Amino acid sequence: METELKSKLSKTELKIIKLLEKGLSNKSISFQCNVSENTVKFHLKNIFKKLNVHNRVEAIYKLNNLLTN
Repeated sequence: METELKSKLSKTELKIIKLLEKGLSNKSISFQCNVSENTVKFHLKNIFKKLNVHNRVEAIYKLNNLLTN
């Protein structure tokens, strides 16, 4: 299922969701990725839409399910 996840998300989105999984805030993610907080919010919105979830917790849960199945 990891290939399914990689086909759904861009390289940047994958990086952001992995940082999200570590519990980082938008500000910390923006620092790590060298982008603005608004860019992080934009990517998170796209991640949520692609994974069909509504928030960070659901996104992490779905990520873990996709990686373990």
